[in-house]
Amino acid sequence: MGDWLKHQKKQPKRKWFIWGVLIGIILIVSGLWVINQKQPQSTGKPKNIRLTAVGDSLTYGVGDPSGKGGYTHLISKKVNRQNPTVKMTTANFGVSGQTTAQIDHRVMTAKKLRASLKRADVITVTTGGNDLLQFLETKLMTQSNAQLTGQLKTYCQSYQKRAGQLLTHLRQLNPRAPIFVFGIYNPMYVYFPQVSFISRAVFQNNQMTQKVISTRSNVYFVSINQKLSDGQYQTAAARAKLKKQATDAGTDHDDPAELKKTLGQNTGEVNHYLSTKDHFHPNKTGYKIMTNLLYQKMSQVLGWLKE
Repeated sequence: MGDWLKHQKKQPKRKWFIWGVLIGIILIVSGLWVINQKQPQSTGKPKNIRLTAVGDSLTYGVGDPSGKGGYTHLISKKVNRQNPTVKMTTANFGVSGQTTAQIDHRVMTAKKLRASLKRADVITVTTGGNDLLQFLETKLMTQSNAQLTGQLKTYCQSYQKRAGQLLTHLRQLNPRAPIFVFGIYNPMYVYFPQVSFISRAVFQNNQMTQKVISTRSNVYFVSINQKLSDGQYQTAAARAKLKKQATDAGTDHDDPAELKKTLGQNTGEVNHYLSTKDHFHPNKTGYKIMTNLLYQKMSQVLGWLKE
């Protein structure tokens, strides 16, 4: 009799335990169902990403032996190859020889470009190289080092304003797309490493671009200066040897007045990342480097890209 009473007393506790377990299972299953409903459902189709590239000859792809548009073609191939769920298409609006002001004018007036920028999921920009080239062509041969330093400061202030206006107009057209802005490089470094002023001008031009970018959200700087300027001479020892060879071959040539003589000489050196046709624009290897650096930066800020 005593054992039967003890058994009956245990029954309510056992029932509550069973009910508690069942309720817990129901709550867990319900929670998982709700979470699953909130997750984006895969349709099996790739995510369509539209990239609009605007800029100068580096966007157009001058020097690319395939004639397909340099980095703008290569970046879509790389994105699609490494991200099976993504389908990137690109629109190339590069025009050779254009300065920042000219690119900005197209952004403000060209209908097809404006429409493409508005629809873009990603925007890339190359600018500044032709601005600096015009400055060097007009000042380098006629100014002393002291005069050039002052002129370069004035140039950088002016360029900063133009770059700022360009980015402002791009953002007005498209408030949401991330913008990736390439820096510039010194195409003459490997050929004339002893001419320090050009490298200094390139460095300061890039500083101005970065300064403009730092004040804006969702805009990113892609540095290509060291890779493309130094070419195959990527170590400090290799660059020191290159400079010594150049200076041993003649005068120091750091004086701008001597540069004109230097420009007419063939040093025998070749930058393996630049086109042998003009020794100025990237070749196939150079555009691959630009593509890889762009992809690296994109993967840091775009969650749908694999690193």
